[in-house]
Amino acid sequence: MNQGSPYFFTLRFLTPLARAVFPVRYSGTENIPESGKLIVCSNHKSVFDPLLLAMPFRRQIRYMAKQELFTDHGPAASWFFKTMGAFPVKRNTADCFAVRTADEILEGGGVVGIFPQGGCVFGNEPFRPKPGVALLAARTGAPVLPAAICCDGVLRPFRRICVRFGRAIASEDLPIHGTSVSGMRDAARKIAGEINALLEVKH
Repeated sequence: MNQGSPYFFTLRFLTPLARAVFPVRYSGTENIPESGKLIVCSNHKSVFDPLLLAMPFRRQIRYMAKQELFTDHGPAASWFFKTMGAFPVKRNTADCFAVRTADEILEGGGVVGIFPQGGCVFGNEPFRPKPGVALLAARTGAPVLPAAICCDGVLRPFRRICVRFGRAIASEDLPIHGTSVSGMRDAARKIAGEINALLEVKH
């Protein structure tokens, strides 16, 4: 990965600012694979989550981001999300373009970030399973790295935050059973269980 790319330049600029505003602590960073295709799957607390997850990575994370972020917040916001490697996905639809983009990134040995809750969940509710991440793992054979962004209540400036990474789940360890709907749901529940276990750890 080109450390001189706009992505890493922006990340190096934003990291000290983010750490000044959000006193974030990391655990489980030893579980982050240094190479190979990878799906990062996390709960979603705030619009700052992609930055908080990206800071300990030495590789670029390409995030699936809702299409409205690219269309409803002006050209500057659209430019920023594209510079950070995000690509749009139409929510609640079978977005073939987004799926193909994710497939290509993973088949090239890259990292895809997914927030399958579909929107921010500000409280401490358990992570609900979604089948999309299991389908992507089944299609590409990519392992899934569970992550949890933890704080008491809504994520706000100067509130203590902990970002935890679990052990990557190999695609063959997911109960996918081909492409059956029940298998995808079982696999999604396994991923959700790993994330919820990280969320339940006391700060």
